[in-house]
Amino acid sequence: MKTGADGRPGEDRRHRVSVAAQAQPDRCWFGFGEPTEPVGPDGTCREGGVLQTTQQYIWAFTADDRGRSVWWGTTSNATGAGMATVSPDFAAAGLSTLTRPFHDPEHVTVEFEGSYNAVHHVGPAQGIVGEAMPVQVWQYDIETGESVERTPTRAEFPGIDDVVGLRAAGSLGDVVFVGGIETALDQGAQAGGTVVLLAYRAHDAKFLGWKRFPEWDNLKNFVVADGRLYFGVGLAHPGDPGTGSGPNPPTGAVQRWTGDPRDPFRFEEVGRLGNQPAYFTVHHGRLVTGTWAGTGSEEAAGVYVSPPLEDLSTSNSAKWTLVFTAAGFFPDPITAGTMVSFAVTSYEGWVYATFGVPSVEPAMTHHIAKYPQIPKHTLPHLALAYLKSSPAGVVYRIRRPGEADQEIELLYGERKYWVYDPATEGWTRQDNLLHQDPKFGAGGFDDRWNEYVGWGAAVFRGKLYMGTFHTARVLRDLTLNPETHLLEEVLGHQVSNVELQLLRRFAFPDERAAGQVWVFDDADSPAHPLTTTGFNNACNWGVRGVLPIGDEYLFFGTNQGWQYPAEPRDDPPRRAGWQLLKMT
Repeated sequence: MKTGADGRPGEDRRHRVSVAAQAQPDRCWFGFGEPTEPVGPDGTCREGGVLQTTQQYIWAFTADDRGRSVWWGTTSNATGAGMATVSPDFAAAGLSTLTRPFHDPEHVTVEFEGSYNAVHHVGPAQGIVGEAMPVQVWQYDIETGESVERTPTRAEFPGIDDVVGLRAAGSLGDVVFVGGIETALDQGAQAGGTVVLLAYRAHDAKFLGWKRFPEWDNLKNFVVADGRLYFGVGLAHPGDPGTGSGPNPPTGAVQRWTGDPRDPFRFEEVGRLGNQPAYFTVHHGRLVTGTWAGTGSEEAAGVYVSPPLEDLSTSNSAKWTLVFTAAGFFPDPITAGTMVSFAVTSYEGWVYATFGVPSVEPAMTHHIAKYPQIPKHTLPHLALAYLKSSPAGVVYRIRRPGEADQEIELLYGERKYWVYDPATEGWTRQDNLLHQDPKFGAGGFDDRWNEYVGWGAAVFRGKLYMGTFHTARVLRDLTLNPETHLLEEVLGHQVSNVELQLLRRFAFPDERAAGQVWVFDDADSPAHPLTTTGFNNACNWGVRGVLPIGDEYLFFGTNQGWQYPAEPRDDPPRRAGWQLLKMT
């Protein structure tokens, strides 16, 4: 294999980035409706089998308290799970749902509920998420460079087949937590579900046990602040009006760990918010969190600030302050309502925060569902609705959040956004509600397809690093791919392969473009790219994990939705499966 100037997929020699660990091919596929098999001892398949790599996301990501090892949890076959998540939105918009199996040997196979596992009720793959494989837990020893799988056995964790994604991880003292979600059969791993926490002893990786929390229906990140461990959850049922922070009934909560290695699953609630707290940072002695819509939420995603850390308690759980939301920025209320807040990061006196549309399509399908007169039954009409409703990711920052003289500054975004007017049945451009020009550039770091910005973020050696999800990979290699027939299924009629190929080449000419990482050197300068090619791996559509180990190393955890190629390729450089990358 030719490796190219940057090395093998996942390497970036110019920036001292190397592959610390890589998901390996693990299954053999034998055709629609046939059972898959584990790869053989020699890493190959028997005759007729197609080698697949099914573990694709580093989703949960943390380091032990002493910075000796990195821990992560996975989710599998993200493409099929993602399609399952968005199918209800397509149905609500009067478009067809995505259930037609396809096999593209260059990218991915999706069987939905026609898979052998779904038909024969082989967990965790059932219903529309038929290709899901069991989640995994991994540990990487920084000193030795060795990676060891730490997934509990079914005897240790009988509920493992009910967990379709491990989405959050955190560590304090001698305990490492990895958190996952159970998901309904008609939804994918990106949807919510009952939270399950796994606990390990950090010094020897001993599995301490697990526990279900049916009162919680999602979680995303942990944070350590002033020697205490916190994390955010969605509430399975909204709280009563007036019992939480902000103007709306609480649909999310902040938990603080009160346990120890002998009794790890003890927590106390120190925040009740109008939305689910997702990402955290510590800023001037307080927690700051960016939110996602919780179950039953009526509140736009935004940013909350806690009371001072020393005042955090159950009795003060309703005293967090909502300081900004997407409804205060986007002029179109539907677009604002579909936004989520990705990373919030304290940097040089500011809190850097972000907005983006999750799972690519909700802003488009929600507009069409509310206004069925929006044209949608041809490829040009659907493309226009998508482009006007779904802007690139926004980066902004807040100084003195929650104070009377709070200051908000737009860094990357647009002065004007499209707004749908049902009276004229057309789209008009209106000022963002801050009435600001972006300080540094257009949305997505001047890249239309960076719809998630700050998917992960961290400060390392005095610089702020932000990972993105570059949706060009999804649009080019799934939506506009003739092998998948996705547009034919959504639109309900045949779409010319010539039309698809021309649009692919016109809209996405760079086959190497993939997940990106952007770097702010200081608060006064625009960001510059560390990578725009998924670290030389076109399969890496995003970088959610950004994890510093002191000033020595910066680790990245990659995300993708491909099973193929199982071995490295150079056309463009790519390889399927999650990657743990280390920058020195």
